[in-house]
Amino acid sequence: LRPAAALRVPPVPLVPLPTLIITAPPLPAVAAPEPIEILPLLPDTDVPELKMRRPLPPALPAFAVRTDSIPLLLAVPSPLSTLTSPPVNVVLRPAIKDKAPPAPLVPLPTLTVTKPPRPSEDAPLPIIMDPEFPLTEDPELNTSCPLDPLPPAFADNKLINPLLVAVPSPLLIVNTPPVFVVLRPELIQQLPPAPLVPLPTVILIAPPRPPLAAPVPMLNRPLFPVLAEPELKDKHPLAPAAPAFEL
Repeated sequence: LRPAAALRVPPVPLVPLPTLIITAPPLPAVAAPEPIEILPLLPDTDVPELKMRRPLPPALPAFAVRTDSIPLLLAVPSPLSTLTSPPVNVVLRPAIKDKAPPAPLVPLPTLTVTKPPRPSEDAPLPIIMDPEFPLTEDPELNTSCPLDPLPPAFADNKLINPLLVAVPSPLLIVNTPPVFVVLRPELIQQLPPAPLVPLPTVILIAPPRPPLAAPVPMLNRPLFPVLAEPELKDKHPLAPAAPAFEL
């Protein structure tokens, strides 16, 4: 049987739920700041000057003669070398015992060596026979056609079906499965219990409107050039200055 459908409602909270308040952030007091574009400063010359600096000569060493000082060694006599052999335990070696195997209860059989009999005749002589050579150098080509097939025993083909025994077919019986009469359970609907505390009222608070109207969009078109076609300017780089040191 299918179990009855059961609907369970969550329990009512013992404490009233807090009120949902949505507060939008305040608008800034000033409109959006205007973007400021600052171009980088241009260099004074088109081509930078070449600066060549050589390292200064190294300073003289503090002492012309090199001195190596060996660390002092303390005169301590070396300890005497002592060789101590490990202790040896005096243990007597056990005596050697030789035990012969026990005598067999039954006398062993005598070993008898029997050679196979020699053949009555001497070994046969090997015979070497060469194969016979063909009569002709090139073999003759033999072409044989197959023989004609024999005529069939009977001109007419006969097919004989096997005998069938007349057995009546069994009657077809259709049995429907048994049906158990089961009453459907009654539908039970349970309403949720009334809340012990009145539910809070839903309050929707809209954000305050800005004090000023929406700003008017401003469209600034770029300035047109003074000339229809730009002038071609050819500038060659300046000659580099002479280095400070020639050597």
